[in-house]
Amino acid sequence: MIDLAGRNHPGRDPGSLAPGAAALLLSLLPAAAQAGAWADFETRCLSALQDFAPPVVAGLGPGTRDGDVTRYALDGERTLRIEAAPADGRRACAVHDPSGAAVPGFDAWIGDAVTAGRYVPVAPGRWHSHRWSEPVLDVQKTHAAGALTLRIVETKLEA
Repeated sequence: MIDLAGRNHPGRDPGSLAPGAAALLLSLLPAAAQAGAWADFETRCLSALQDFAPPVVAGLGPGTRDGDVTRYALDGERTLRIEAAPADGRRACAVHDPSGAAVPGFDAWIGDAVTAGRYVPVAPGRWHSHRWSEPVLDVQKTHAAGALTLRIVETKLEA
């Protein structure tokens, strides 16, 4: 038999969980912001260009075009920047995060990629794909004016 009558059972009221759930959610927001730039970059830029495919802009709307650069709004004030003809390559894709939050996921990924020999450091904050892709891919991590930019460029260099 199902009891459909509204009963108040002390200690079992779902409303009593709301403050704890809200506190947990608020405590996770900084971590979500940190993971956001890396997750956006990995999904929309890195995976696509490593597979020699165009950057992923699905679900972002038309973007704002300025010459060869198109910008798209992402969550958390981040932006996706697609460059059709950058000076340093054939095309580029970047995620810009004005918060400058740390990106431990990127740091772990690039560390593993260097250890595996897939990328080699070429300058502080820059790595080139190593003998597996042609053209060479240039991955960049820059901090400027408190902001973080993760960028990948399909260069004009041969492997």
